[in-house]
Amino acid sequence: MNSVKNKKIIFSKIGLSATPFGLLVPICYSLFLQILTGFPQPSYWSEIDANEVFIRFSEKIFDYPFWLQDLSHFPLFFLFSWVWLRYLGPLNFEFRNPKNLLALFICLGYAVLNEFSQAFIPMRFPSLGDTLMNLLGSISGIIVHAWYCSRFVTRKTKL
Repeated sequence: MNSVKNKKIIFSKIGLSATPFGLLVPICYSLFLQILTGFPQPSYWSEIDANEVFIRFSEKIFDYPFWLQDLSHFPLFFLFSWVWLRYLGPLNFEFRNPKNLLALFICLGYAVLNEFSQAFIPMRFPSLGDTLMNLLGSISGIIVHAWYCSRFVTRKTKL
C-alpha cells in the first residue's frame, strides 16, 4: 500500500500518469511502429516458405515507391513522439527539466534504435536517410508538443 503511494508521488513529480492504462497507448504504438518498420521484405518470406499472410502483409508494406517509404518515417515518428509526450504530460522549453530530458531520451533514442534494429532483420538494413527522417519527425513532434503546451495548456491552468 505504501509503495503504491510512493510510486504516485514519484510519478506526479515528473508529471507521469500513474495509471497503467495511460502507458498502454504509447507502448502499443511503439510495438506497431517496430512491426511496421522491422518487417522483412516479401522475398525473405517466400524463401523460407512462410504463410501467405506474412507474404501479403510484407508486399503491402513495400508496395509503394522507395522515396515515399523514406518520407513516411517523418509522420510515423512525429506521431510516436506526440503519443509519448501526451503520456508524459506538458513540456516546456527548459532543457534541464527532468521530464524534458526523459522525453528527449525516449523519442530520440527510439528513433535511432528503431533504425539500428534493422541490422538484425533478414533482408533489411539500417539507413542514414531513414535515421534522419526518424529524428526529424521526433524532434518536430517534441517542438510542436512543447509549443502547444506553452500556448494552450499553461493558459488553461492560469485561468
